[in-house]
Amino acid sequence: MRLSLIFIMLILLPVATGVHAWLFCRENLPVLTQEALKRLREAGVSDPVVDVRFFDIAITGEAANPAAREKALAAIRSLVPLRLAPGADRLHVMAGLQARLENENLFLSGWLPEGDEAGNVHHILADLRPDLRIHAKELHSAPEVRWPEGIKLPLTAGSPLLKSIVEKLHVPAELHIRAKDDAIVITGLLPATEVKEELVAALAEVAGGRVVDPSALKASPHVLTAPFAKPGALAAFVRRFFELPPPRSFDIGTDGVPRLQGLATRQMESAWLALLRPVTGAARVDARLTLLPSPYHFPGHQIQTDLPPEVLDPIREAMKHLQLVFENGSARLTAEQQTSLASLAPALLAAGPALRLVIGAHPDPSGPAPVEKKIGQARAETVLSFLVEQGVPAGDVSAVVFDPVPAGPSSSVFTPGSVEILIK
Repeated sequence: MRLSLIFIMLILLPVATGVHAWLFCRENLPVLTQEALKRLREAGVSDPVVDVRFFDIAITGEAANPAAREKALAAIRSLVPLRLAPGADRLHVMAGLQARLENENLFLSGWLPEGDEAGNVHHILADLRPDLRIHAKELHSAPEVRWPEGIKLPLTAGSPLLKSIVEKLHVPAELHIRAKDDAIVITGLLPATEVKEELVAALAEVAGGRVVDPSALKASPHVLTAPFAKPGALAAFVRRFFELPPPRSFDIGTDGVPRLQGLATRQMESAWLALLRPVTGAARVDARLTLLPSPYHFPGHQIQTDLPPEVLDPIREAMKHLQLVFENGSARLTAEQQTSLASLAPALLAAGPALRLVIGAHPDPSGPAPVEKKIGQARAETVLSFLVEQGVPAGDVSAVVFDPVPAGPSSSVFTPGSVEILIK
């Protein structure tokens, strides 16, 4: 009897176990599956998938970062009676990049798989925007991170992973050049290295003893194309504009408007504007120039003579106090003016042929230009003729009409209708 009962129990035990397992799967596994999904979502896992087979559980999904992944795994491991078997953990961290641009600083953050791509990203962005300081302390790598589907390595500026960052880095072109007594400083952003090299070479040609500093001038293919950044044309203008004495400056900001500051004559201004026309097209030029009658009036003008100061200084002093103001419409010298010129002639003769002079007439800027030029030339030649009569060789002297100077602070120094004698 007892033996029969034992046999019956042995037969019923597997059946009872099977029934219990069936009831467990039917009643408890759905609950455990939902609990596992809940815990994964709470840990920040996106698109979680749970596969429960009796007491074994496998999980799939994407965690925001390795820390969120470990949190999710800990939550699943604590879910009894389920067991996370080796190889059943298919949680991944998807590679991602974010960037924050603050002034001249670019801050990178995100996660990448282990390897060299973090350094590659830094290199790509530095090439695109060499003017930025790139900070990558928040850009990490980990073995749990994987690349999104379709990503090809190595990464490039056109990779989808970098697209949003690259779009932030587009900047308009701009150029700023400052000429000082000791240096010419160039700053800005250009879309082509060719234009940068042309500018530096053009300024080096006219720098004289000054230093050309292009350290803050960056060229990058990520700078937007600008009409002014044309090979050849921009360098031609810069060479002409900066061959004259400082201080002077040239600027084109993000608005595309050229701005000029410095000393100039009317003829120089016209020549510069002509050179700028193919550079800027129809854009207006903001020319804030101080106009002078001639290059001989520029501060620091280098005279074309080797005469010593003891010879030149008395002549300069005498010419500075020589007032030759003509009557309106007249080109005749008064007796007083003839006396002044006659007293100057011996010093000019004593200086010899090494002294080169220019006799220039100052026209009236408010009068008709052709009339003023004609009467001005006549006045300058009248003075030249008188000096020749006094024995001064005509070959060392030029008679010209200076550019008219518009009304303003600089114009008060130059009297319309007057003639001035200067050393070339």
